[in-house]
Amino acid sequence: MPGLLTRSFAVLLLAQSSFGFGFSCFFLLPKFVSQELGGSPSEIGLVMAAFGATAIVFIPLVGDWIDRVGRRPFIVAGAIVMTLASLGFLAVDRVGPLLYALRMVQGIAFPAVFIAASTLVTDDAPPEHLGRAIGLFGVSILSMHALAPAVAEEVAGRVGWHAVFWMATASSLVCLASTPFIYDPPHARAAAGGPGILEVMRRPRSLRVGAVVALTGAAFGAMMTYPQPFALALGRSHVRGFFVAYALAAVAVRLGFGGLADRLGRRRVSLGSLVAYGAVVLAMAWLRPSLLEPLGLVFGAAHGLFYPAYNALAVEEAGPGERGKVMALFNGAFNLGSSGATLGLGFVAESFGYPAVFWIAAAGVAGSYALLRASPEGRHAPAAAPTPAEA
Repeated sequence: MPGLLTRSFAVLLLAQSSFGFGFSCFFLLPKFVSQELGGSPSEIGLVMAAFGATAIVFIPLVGDWIDRVGRRPFIVAGAIVMTLASLGFLAVDRVGPLLYALRMVQGIAFPAVFIAASTLVTDDAPPEHLGRAIGLFGVSILSMHALAPAVAEEVAGRVGWHAVFWMATASSLVCLASTPFIYDPPHARAAAGGPGILEVMRRPRSLRVGAVVALTGAAFGAMMTYPQPFALALGRSHVRGFFVAYALAAVAVRLGFGGLADRLGRRRVSLGSLVAYGAVVLAMAWLRPSLLEPLGLVFGAAHGLFYPAYNALAVEEAGPGERGKVMALFNGAFNLGSSGATLGLGFVAESFGYPAVFWIAAAGVAGSYALLRASPEGRHAPAAAPTPAEA
């Protein structure tokens, strides 16, 4: 992988990992809200959706500004905001305005850091290794999806939730401390005279990509939120195993098969992984306490293949002056689907039970597959030839 594993890339991975640990501690908020605050399924949905709703509004602004002022300032700002939001959770004692406000603040911090960092990856990655670069970058945060909930649940059980929020604060500060060492290439800002984000958003390609990502994001939101209260209702006392299994499978797939989409074709891998995605979401409707970890493994493998493959397909034709916009639209559509499903499916769970949540989410993945299958993106693109080093 010549030109990929550089010192700048390593520092970026460190920043994203530390930020990702702090952010991933809040994957356990459904458990915190239900057990500590006595929240209902609909209140859990509202709390989790507050994050995504804010991100949807903020992401297009990030996408536009990031191509004008550079990538690193947004990593700095996002790390500061996430630090302050993590501290704010120390004052939460009920489901109310403060809890919703803090989730909204996190909805500003996360896209600022994630979009800026992921755009830096696309700036410098060799085109033939774009899918692999995005996949490796994803490992830095996916690994935290396993580590942070596992540590946070143990800490919460032994010491209390305040210790979890202090831990998230410290991790965000580590990200902030690493930002002076992140390289922000000047050529990205120099190319910022490209099309505006509204012009990029109105392109037929963008609309198709956004629809596919939004439908898949809806399933992701359902899987990251509702297995927790579902499993707790079935008698489980700990739910961290789902996140550990999901993240370990996603990391293993990206490390072991990170170049698969670049070799076989990003469209082909995206379609294949969507089949597994829909199957595991549907299977979650028949959850049993002993199945939480196996379903997490399959879900992690499906998401670990789909997200970088389709992300690379979405951004492969974007120029330097619009990569930030395309990455923002991709992430914005994903958050739109995720937050919309998280909000709406909470009321579905309350009225019809948790299995109905996953039936609806699986139908969304089926729609995503059908739309991608009918789309022209990547249909005639040849698979990238292996480099001499890979051969």
